[in-house]
Amino acid sequence: MHSMSHSNPVSRFVHSTWRIVRTDLSLFRRFPRLVLATAAIALVPALYALIYLSSVWDPNAKTNTLPVAIVNLDQGFNYNGRMNNVGAELAADLVREASFGYRSMDDAQAARRAVQLGTLAFAIIIPKDFSSSALPGVQPGGGKVAVILSEGNNYAAAGFARRFAAELGHQVNEALNEKRWEQVLVSSSGSGKSLERLKAAVAQLRAGANTLNDGVGKYKAAAGQLAGGLKQLSSGVRELEAKLPAAAELDTLKAGTQRLTLRQRELGAGLEQIQAGSRKLTEGASQMQEQTAAVPFVGEQIAAGAGELAAGGAKLTDGLALALDANARLQRGGAKIEEGTGKLIDGLSALTVGVRAMSDKLPENTRLDAFGRSGEDLAKGAAKLRSGIELVDSFLPSTPGKIDGSARGLADSVEPTLEVLAPVANNGSAFAPNMVAMALWLGAAMAVFVFNASVLSREHEHASTFAKTLGKFAAPSLLVLVQTLLTLLMLLYGLGIAVPNLLHFALSMLVAGQAFLAIVYLLVRAFGDAGKLFAVLLLTIQLAAGGGVMPIELTGDFFQTVHEWLPFSWVIRTFRANLFGAFDKEWIHAWSVVLLSGVIALALATAVTRWKTVDHADYKPGIET
Repeated sequence: MHSMSHSNPVSRFVHSTWRIVRTDLSLFRRFPRLVLATAAIALVPALYALIYLSSVWDPNAKTNTLPVAIVNLDQGFNYNGRMNNVGAELAADLVREASFGYRSMDDAQAARRAVQLGTLAFAIIIPKDFSSSALPGVQPGGGKVAVILSEGNNYAAAGFARRFAAELGHQVNEALNEKRWEQVLVSSSGSGKSLERLKAAVAQLRAGANTLNDGVGKYKAAAGQLAGGLKQLSSGVRELEAKLPAAAELDTLKAGTQRLTLRQRELGAGLEQIQAGSRKLTEGASQMQEQTAAVPFVGEQIAAGAGELAAGGAKLTDGLALALDANARLQRGGAKIEEGTGKLIDGLSALTVGVRAMSDKLPENTRLDAFGRSGEDLAKGAAKLRSGIELVDSFLPSTPGKIDGSARGLADSVEPTLEVLAPVANNGSAFAPNMVAMALWLGAAMAVFVFNASVLSREHEHASTFAKTLGKFAAPSLLVLVQTLLTLLMLLYGLGIAVPNLLHFALSMLVAGQAFLAIVYLLVRAFGDAGKLFAVLLLTIQLAAGGGVMPIELTGDFFQTVHEWLPFSWVIRTFRANLFGAFDKEWIHAWSVVLLSGVIALALATAVTRWKTVDHADYKPGIET
């Protein structure tokens, strides 16, 4: 029965394979130190991934320990009546945020020197004219903030400085925009009040224009009447001027009244003399009457005649007295006439001068006609003024139109929102697909190196090629399986990586480890010790072309060409799909490609028939123990 079982090809294959595996496993009994070496090798992938991923797990959380100097030399700037020191505010904001280990310094050269010596990661220099250059915004990039860094001291720290510089520009621009919007809001508030005052003034102006329009209408009528009246006045004055006596006539009148007065006085003197003669005549007649009365015969007649003469003289005297009194009154009236005539002549002279002056000052009729038409022109101008006021009022907004919102909201009114389709917890988790793949490749290479992939114990030289290939593959495969499990446990409990579906991720790691082992096994079987070098070279190529660190589109043409043909690319893809839900959680296709690459590599390894057989006593591990 036993011989029949060995005659079965499948049974012989399994038996031969198992014997080869058992021979490799017996090395642990023959070489006890191999157990320690294998255990150490089993831990290498997990330790490698742990060390690397823990070092890059979340560097941004520790940037506050990175020493950075802030040198604020800003002297401030009076912007629209308000004193601003943007540099001081920026420095205070940075210190408050505590993104880095900020320390204040006063000397820019000292800060620069500290960066050169490596005591500072980088330094921020705010110049003295920063506010005056940046706040008005006269030209793009007017405000300069110097970020001093040294790539030679630490390239990673310099990278932080470069990213910080870009973020700093955005932060400063937001702060400046906020200040500018504060001014806009203040100006807007003032403009609103000014608009209200302007509308009130326009309303008053419209009322004044209406009043002016009414007044202009009245003025137009009055101007016409005044022009007509002035025309009549001018005609009357000129007619009066023409009828006024000449100066010579006035002088003749004055001389005549003077002569009249003089002759009146002379008449009075003559009457006085006649009166005196009349008195003498009366006295003589009376004496003659008395003296002739005694004359005989004719005495009585003479006396009677003398009496009559005396009576006539007395009457003459009395008449002369009356004449003298009348003449006296005539003299007094003549004096008044002379005085009045003088005043009249002086008045007429003054009137003549005044009338002539008035005549000279009165405008010509053509000018009066123009004055009359000016009322119409003024009425037209008032109508245009009223139309202009109505037009201005129509363009004024009904309300001041106050700007809503705050200065901060207006300065930063747009905030992009991120919709993360495949979120990653932190930096270390992001590197995990690449680093775990690298750790599994490294573990597979070391597992192959433990056992001589091309050396067989002489007792197995008659086994089938496939049995030899699979038998020599089994022991490293078990070691890689242990490595994979340890690495998985380290990720879960050492680093605490969140795994949405543990079964899928474990299956992906298992297939990746075995596929990598098959590829390294093929290289060593095909090229011997040179295959180890090829395994390292292939690892290097895959790290550059696998797309684990940066997008493959950003690499060189060669790496983009070989990207799809490398197992690393598909391992990273399936890890990302399992860990983060990337690629719409589609991991089966990438996992199948990895599995197929391992199967093909193992099949190709079977085609390599070159084996080295040694006695059982000389059969040893691939590493010294």
